[in-house]
Amino acid sequence: MSQDISGNEWGQIRHHASTGVIELQWRNVAMTDNGFMATLGLLALEAERLRPTAIIVDARTFRHTFGPGIMDWRNATILPRYGAAGVRKFAFVVPAGSPPVGKEMVEGQAVFPTAWFDSHDRALAWIQQGRPV
Repeated sequence: MSQDISGNEWGQIRHHASTGVIELQWRNVAMTDNGFMATLGLLALEAERLRPTAIIVDARTFRHTFGPGIMDWRNATILPRYGAAGVRKFAFVVPAGSPPVGKEMVEGQAVFPTAWFDSHDRALAWIQQGRPV
């Protein structure tokens, strides 16, 4: 069962209880760095509350260009919160043909791998690898 649990004008957060995943679906709207930071703060808060095993961020409609220092802020401030909440895998769903598709790495101060996919189904399959049935 999946349900919307939170959101703001830039994104919607869903909880997929049967898979232990929370998901951020970016809205197709313009935003500022502050809007980006607020939305990731909300996602981190929900991760701390629900303690998911994984997070999916669907960025196929993401429209923001980061200002200076924003990714450093994310890596230092948000990623450790996800790890402390128990996240063990993080998946981005990006538009088909995007350069990072197929890449997997540990970002910044994360304690979990991040991978990029061009389909939601492939992201979920990767998340579920190695999980007991």
